[in-house]
Amino acid sequence: MIFIYLACFLLLFYYLLTKNYGYWESKNVPFEKPTFLFGSFYKIVTKQQHLLYRIREIYNNFKTPYCGIYIFNRPHLFVRDPELIKKVLVKDFDKFINHQIASNEKADALTYHGLFASRDQEWRNLRTKLSPVFTSGKMKLMLPLIQECASDLLACVEKHSGDKIEIRDVMKKYVVDIISSCAFGINAYCLKNERSEIMEVASKLGDFKSLIRNFSVFSYLFAPKLVDIFKLSLLDTSASTYLIGVFNNTLKEREKRGILRNDLIDLLNNLKQNETFNENYKFDDLKMAAQAIQFFTAGNETTSLALTFTMYELSVNKDVQDRLRQEIRETFDKHGSFTY
Repeated sequence: MIFIYLACFLLLFYYLLTKNYGYWESKNVPFEKPTFLFGSFYKIVTKQQHLLYRIREIYNNFKTPYCGIYIFNRPHLFVRDPELIKKVLVKDFDKFINHQIASNEKADALTYHGLFASRDQEWRNLRTKLSPVFTSGKMKLMLPLIQECASDLLACVEKHSGDKIEIRDVMKKYVVDIISSCAFGINAYCLKNERSEIMEVASKLGDFKSLIRNFSVFSYLFAPKLVDIFKLSLLDTSASTYLIGVFNNTLKEREKRGILRNDLIDLLNNLKQNETFNENYKFDDLKMAAQAIQFFTAGNETTSLALTFTMYELSVNKDVQDRLRQEIRETFDKHGSFTY
């Protein structure tokens, strides 16, 4: 009798896991045949393939404007056509406001209150109020802060003139210096100080080598129920705690001494003091810190890698390097310095 119960349980388990696998076929949408339990992500889960290579493979396997895939047992539409993508991201963006990323306030309040992970009305509140913060005019005010960091970069390169240097490390320090100054109002001096605390924090935020971090990130992106079950944090807890402390201390010091730097903290604080949100939404210090930390996290690895590859391409394409040098000289001759 026990075998009958076991068989019934296994059949029910199999049915629950596979009942959605006929979804795209029923909609007459071309789709990639799913693998049991893993859907279209078997190679990713088993570490046979990187996520981005898998996405490229799916893209190349179809010629239609879109196709169907399965993330585990959940159907997702894979949009290939640039015009459709433009509609989703630009023209009809207000219909697609929620990202795939998990959102759990108790597990990770910073991610939850960040613009990228916010949902529905909270996202609308944030998006409406934060848009003016990132206009070109506001960014222009931060140019002097960036130029200070650029001077430190120049000094660092001149110091090691003739030596071999790891350009990725240099670019990462440069970017962390800029973001620390523009988003947190502090001079990190990563290019000058080999043991900068905030540099260690930046490394923690971008470190996904541990099994727990891999599991957390994967769950936030593709298995949100696991985030709720295990109360997983997307950000490294020690790193986010450190950055919250830096943000709050800087904010208190600004308010106490009336300091203005025209950086992100000033812009967010001005938003908090002067803008009116709805009755159910309060733009408090935690939400302010969430935007700054998201700015730090999103701009750290992405910008430093882009600069690293730019340096590499310039080094192997001397004609492009010469043209760039000429443009820089012409700019300095005309304006005396870089302009926004």
